[in-house]
Amino acid sequence: MGMEIVVPVPVADLIARRKRERYYAADGYLSSAEVALAWPVVWRYDAVIRANGVRTTEQHATGTYGTSSWTEYRADDVQRVADAIADGTAVLEPGWRRDTEQGQQLQRRASQEARRLQTRATVVQGAVVLLVVLVFVGLVVLATFF
Repeated sequence: MGMEIVVPVPVADLIARRKRERYYAADGYLSSAEVALAWPVVWRYDAVIRANGVRTTEQHATGTYGTSSWTEYRADDVQRVADAIADGTAVLEPGWRRDTEQGQQLQRRASQEARRLQTRATVVQGAVVLLVVLVFVGLVVLATFF
């Protein structure tokens, strides 16, 4: 299976292309989407981040619908790991890569499992909605006869 790997984008370029009037990670940090652009050969970002000592910070924002949380990644650490990936010195297991057979198999399994979980959640939500509707209809029927 031939998978085309996108050329990595240097961290400095990622930061330079940020547009005004939009939210981005704090100065000196990158979002998960930016990390993905810097490490296109990687699919298991969490494992690579831990194994290579990338510093992170947790951010939180509270809005109308509650609190959102996300992780931001230290830009110089991301670039250090990108350089290490390029020269082959990064701690990077074959299963964490998009360009190895093992990595592609693990990525397919993870995707299939995510789809199974999503399908299961959808079925459970549908069953709950159906149950609520049936109870409501039952109560309406009972109320009309009594």
